[in-house]
Amino acid sequence: MRNHIERTAWLILLTAFGIFCLLSILIPASIRWYIINAADTFTTNVTSVRGTVVIGDPNTQASSSLTDGNSVTVEENTIIATDSTSQAILTFSDDSSLTMYSDTIIVLRETRAPRFSLSSNPTKILIEVQKGRIRATSSLSREALNFDIGTPQAQVELSEGSFSIEVNETETQVTTRLGQASVLGGGKQVLLKQGERALISQGQVPSPPLPAAQNLLKDSEFSAISLNNSWETYEIDFSESVTPTSRIGTFQDRNVLELRSEGEDNIHTEVGVTQQVNKDVRDFQSLRIFAEVRLVRQTLPGGGQQGSEFPIMLRLDYKDADNNDRSWYHGFYYAPKPDNYILYNEPQNSNERIARFIWYPYESENLLTALGPAKPVFIKSIRIYASGWIYEAMVANVSLLAQE
Repeated sequence: MRNHIERTAWLILLTAFGIFCLLSILIPASIRWYIINAADTFTTNVTSVRGTVVIGDPNTQASSSLTDGNSVTVEENTIIATDSTSQAILTFSDDSSLTMYSDTIIVLRETRAPRFSLSSNPTKILIEVQKGRIRATSSLSREALNFDIGTPQAQVELSEGSFSIEVNETETQVTTRLGQASVLGGGKQVLLKQGERALISQGQVPSPPLPAAQNLLKDSEFSAISLNNSWETYEIDFSESVTPTSRIGTFQDRNVLELRSEGEDNIHTEVGVTQQVNKDVRDFQSLRIFAEVRLVRQTLPGGGQQGSEFPIMLRLDYKDADNNDRSWYHGFYYAPKPDNYILYNEPQNSNERIARFIWYPYESENLLTALGPAKPVFIKSIRIYASGWIYEAMVANVSLLAQE
């Protein structure tokens, strides 16, 4: 009887010690697991660059409208849509961004960051693109940020860089402008390097890497030696009381072309840069102009009385198939025009109102189809200029992309 009591006591003692040892391991391990894996959702800033953007909450079936120049914060599982007249920019907590072009619908599926700084887990951004065209810019490496895009045909994993993704009912096209992207579709994965693209049809594997469109410009990023080298400066100044200037500067860690006019108001000036291109484009299927534009100041509203004076204007000089000299224009402004001012909206001479103080990523239509019989066959030059009274604007990352 005594031996039985001692055996029971030892059993209780050893069990208690085992539980103690187990808890001494499990509790710190559980705390460590929680610190590493705990995550918080973060809000995303949505800005309407132009037009009206629709923002929907699938939980309440409610939606709201966001007009140009305004911003709002949204949570996970929010639906965001643009129509044919609108465009939006999503800005995330790590300065990554996503630009929605016209007629685009996305769902903000996941935006989460580690709760504790001791965690080595990456921030996660997951976007579902249902249709349309986006440009995604990932500011961090895959170790720090998992930026993923889902479409009806593919899953796309982005590295640090800039990427274009276009989605329609049957196909997804992924293009890497900077960085690398991993594209998964039909059970096969394809790695795209910088300057490559892939097509993914419904239920099919991705195409092999294809060359992206080639840039016809010698200098797109405005380096320190750009002016009076690849880009020639010019100015039109009718008064000594106004000083128009063009210079290369640095803004938000990027090289930019700054165009500015200072001094007395209500006096016309024009200042800009021109690059000679001299390229035959008759064998290409697509020709588009890309530019990032930021408007700071504009005292002449709209595009002036004749619709020709903007704080930023892009101009392409070219020859058509009949050897006629032609020009294509596209202007940007933020100050609305008076009723008696002209604003053109034609294929060869168009403009758009954009939000002030925001980097606006512009992408033209395919000029080889939009201009019809007047389309270019030989590009002579491209000009970037500011025109009006008192103005200040910036341009970065200009490209003239041709694709066979």
